[in-house]
Amino acid sequence: MRPILIKSVILSIIFSASTMSSLKAFQATGKIRKTTTVDEVVREYYLHIPSQYDGTVKVPLVFMLHGTSGDGEKFYDAHGWKEVAERENFIAVFPSSGRYKIISDNEIQTTTKWNTQPDADWTFTEPAKALDDFKFLRKVIEEVKASFNINSKRIYLNGFPNGGQMAAKCAVEMSDVLAAVVENASAFYLDTTYIPKRKLPVLFQVGNMDYGPGNEGPEVPLQYLDSLLSTPNISYLNGKHFRIAQNHVRNFELQDNFVIQGDTNTAVVATYQPLHPGPGTGYEFKFVMVKSLAHQYPNGNNHPFDAPNIHWKWMQQYELEEAVAVTEIPHKNLLSIYPNPVSYQFHIDGYNGNYELYDDKINLVKEGKGNQVEVQGIPNGIYFLKTEIGIAKVFVLR
Repeated sequence: MRPILIKSVILSIIFSASTMSSLKAFQATGKIRKTTTVDEVVREYYLHIPSQYDGTVKVPLVFMLHGTSGDGEKFYDAHGWKEVAERENFIAVFPSSGRYKIISDNEIQTTTKWNTQPDADWTFTEPAKALDDFKFLRKVIEEVKASFNINSKRIYLNGFPNGGQMAAKCAVEMSDVLAAVVENASAFYLDTTYIPKRKLPVLFQVGNMDYGPGNEGPEVPLQYLDSLLSTPNISYLNGKHFRIAQNHVRNFELQDNFVIQGDTNTAVVATYQPLHPGPGTGYEFKFVMVKSLAHQYPNGNNHPFDAPNIHWKWMQQYELEEAVAVTEIPHKNLLSIYPNPVSYQFHIDGYNGNYELYDDKINLVKEGKGNQVEVQGIPNGIYFLKTEIGIAKVFVLR
């Protein structure tokens, strides 16, 4: 055989082996169980790899954290996220928590729990054995990124309901790698102030019939949400909604006031704006109350509210920014502007000086002087108005 032919055959064999290896990786779609060792303990997680994934483009990664007594496989099978991942072409991950003997409601029980201590209404009987879930979740991210083509700016986390408590802690402890977080049914429990690595978008959702697992109570009219969020020590659930909202206000430096929108026949949303708007320094917080929803995660089948699709649409609008600090915009008083959202022009209340308008990447898009700002020709999105007396978040929407 001539040398050139031998070389051609060898290259063909190498190429074929490489191609087969790549095809094997690309064909690993659907449900996959993985294990990893963290602090000498074997942990598990389940992945859903969409059938259209081929490794050629970066895809988002979305976590769904189970609740008490659950595990990753149960949530993979039951809650609708694998279907959204299949349709929207992202990878969904369903990790399993540790199993412990705990004390809850003055009773000893053995069950699965995410380690949200000390911010919890239960305690370990053997705290020395508590697992480091943050280390585990971070390792999952690194392992999935090593095996699949993941967009590091689009990693999201969702949880219910002990998983919702864990999601709240992840919004603090893992905010350097997460683009947005959704908490369901439970969140921060204690009145404790945390300092997130960066301020990120957070959504909390609860049903108006949610009295906790196994509990029942009267349906609270959605029009009462304003009172529930504004009034401390209210009798309904011992002021749970007020405390959760205030914990987010404190931990993510939000304005204390909010705006409620929605339909009282389906769901209403209270939106809190940040004190210091900007990438890494402040995003909105949404408090969602769903009608006729008890203590369950609604997925369009067990309840008309299709949380997986709704939550995905909300999360996917956010990306992890390159820089987590905004030094170009001073954090002074917040301005009053109207209308907001704006289509073509807005007015700055009580101001007639110089202004600068930045996009959400802190790129200057417009500057001028006066109390009227034209935004015609500027794309829809979130912008930040800087003046000599303060700043304002501007929503351009047509």
